[in-house]
Amino acid sequence: MSRASRLIKRLDKALNGYESFGDNPDSFVETVMSGLETELDAIRSKAKPGLWAEIYVERDRARIKQAVLNRVMRQGSD
Repeated sequence: MSRASRLIKRLDKALNGYESFGDNPDSFVETVMSGLETELDAIRSKAKPGLWAEIYVERDRARIKQAVLNRVMRQGSD
């Protein structure tokens, strides 16, 4: 498993630990980041281009997921 995959897996696990993020999900970013220090240190120590490519793809996947869920929510409120 690559370092990026480990980071993503750990991030998903950390986020799954919450039932809700309330009205301000951005307020959870620092808390979640601090829980990922081991994985972040590993990435910083050996940042290869392929590693960053995996992270970019996961980021884009999250953007698409957010856009789809926003549309579903708008449809549900009609």
